Amino acid sequence: MKTQQQIMTDYVTAFLDGLVAAGIQKAVISPGSRSTPVSLLIHRDPRIEYYVAVDERSAAFFALGLAKASRTAVLLVCTSGTAAANYYPAICEAKASRVPLVVLTTDRPPELQHVGTPQTMAQDGLFGKQVKSSITLAVAEDSPELLRYSEWQGRQAVKKACQSPAGPVHLNMPLREPLLPNLERRNYPRVEDHLIAQTTVSLTGYQSLFEKKGVVVVGEERTAEEARLLLQVADTLKWPIIGDPLTNLATCGVTSQQHMRQIDGLLSSATFTQLVQPEVILRFGRLPISKNVMLWLKGLPGDVRWLLVDDGQEWLDQLQVATDFLPYTVTESCQAILQLPLKPCADEWLHVWQQEQARLTKLIHTATWPTVLSETSAVYHALEELPAETQVFVSNSNAIRMLDRFIQPSEAVTVWGNRGVNGIDGIVSTAAGIACATNQPTILLTGDLALFHDMNGLQMVQAYQLPLTIVLLNNQGGGIFSFLSQRTLVAADFDPLFATPTHLEFAQVATLYSLAYEKPTSLANYQTRLKEAVASRRPALIEVQGTFDEPVTIWEDFLRQVQTQGSDR
Repeated sequence: MKTQQQIMTDYVTAFLDGLVAAGIQKAVISPGSRSTPVSLLIHRDPRIEYYVAVDERSAAFFALGLAKASRTAVLLVCTSGTAAANYYPAICEAKASRVPLVVLTTDRPPELQHVGTPQTMAQDGLFGKQVKSSITLAVAEDSPELLRYSEWQGRQAVKKACQSPAGPVHLNMPLREPLLPNLERRNYPRVEDHLIAQTTVSLTGYQSLFEKKGVVVVGEERTAEEARLLLQVADTLKWPIIGDPLTNLATCGVTSQQHMRQIDGLLSSATFTQLVQPEVILRFGRLPISKNVMLWLKGLPGDVRWLLVDDGQEWLDQLQVATDFLPYTVTESCQAILQLPLKPCADEWLHVWQQEQARLTKLIHTATWPTVLSETSAVYHALEELPAETQVFVSNSNAIRMLDRFIQPSEAVTVWGNRGVNGIDGIVSTAAGIACATNQPTILLTGDLALFHDMNGLQMVQAYQLPLTIVLLNNQGGGIFSFLSQRTLVAADFDPLFATPTHLEFAQVATLYSLAYEKPTSLANYQTRLKEAVASRRPALIEVQGTFDEPVTIWEDFLRQVQTQGSDR
């Protein structure tokens, strides 16, 4: 007869076999007592590459970065109690941005629930609507049926997480003591998974629409391959294409005359927006980050035909105007369009857009601000002359907006961000996960508050010596609020609630986490230090001292020039 130790070991072993059979290759473990059997068996399993993160919130965002960059499901493991609750912010982001995570929380068995047992709380359904599914597993028993059940639940969890729309799934595993497993594990037979072949996509019925005046609007993170396909579609249709930095349209290694890069400024001109009235909008995913794009689309006439492409079939239409829903991937839909024998619309439609884009590019190139060190110029020049396959992670608030407004074409660089629910928590840890998954030089563009929110993520950077260079845009607080209505408040109201300066010495933060540190005093010095840090592949922090007003002044001056020139036409 098996001992309780052997029963528990076989049960957890079968579960891990199911995970691996379905594709799990990486795990992030936060140490704890109740999770001991799972952690130890992963530690001994050569099939699973694992990372240890003491802070569960950081661990979850680190796993998010791993899953984003590897494009596979990643396993998260923690002990019982509030450890699991700290996963919640990253789970929310994973749900909104469709990133597959398998979240395994370990728990006390039923007889220790609701009786005052320490470190015990209700973990069944802990993450609510933010996960695709939540299951509390059966307690281990000595039976072949329970071993098959455990293995099957592991496989199903990975499948559910990866099935479109991808996202997090939660399994809660009650474990009885003793918690030390028998490390002489044995293998169980695996069930082979078979994928159903995809059917061929045809868009022949939409051919006439693709020959009208249209615009391609792209949102969400896209691979370089997807970006190049999207640019090819825009070139074939002779339509302008709009997308924020995370779409990688500007950084996929292809320079396209169809890509409207300074779209936030371009659509700020009422004179221009009156000239461009499309008949068709072809949308991929959610809207880009630009508010002016949203306002322009919202103001289009009711007879515009809206095609929304979304293979997850969630139909996240913020404007609620989509008329046609295409349940395909970017690749499937682009290839279907490129196969059509199209007669593109007249050149004049695209020429109007290209002329305005050229005007805005000239304004940027003749401005003085790109030649002086500031937060804006630091972001503007961050993508220049980077090694091949460099990753750039852009934080929310000011950083992503500055890059969106002034981005220029660059060599092949992959841009990432957390734009699911747009939080500033977990930024460092997510960037660290991406650097870890790719083992490529990675630049993080972030503000001081976002860095403060996730300083624990720096421990992972230091522990695994990740090739991450942090460009810290330090304006001593919440600089984004200088762009918002709160800026009209008097200082007595604005400063304590919105400015919120941290007064941290980030040189000391760099020392604490053994990061190379620089605080450049000129643009040339910044560019040199950034290139050196990236080339070194060692953790580094480059602090750019900014002010609340500078990004606002630069942007508003630019808009005035755009609108003044526009009114002269």
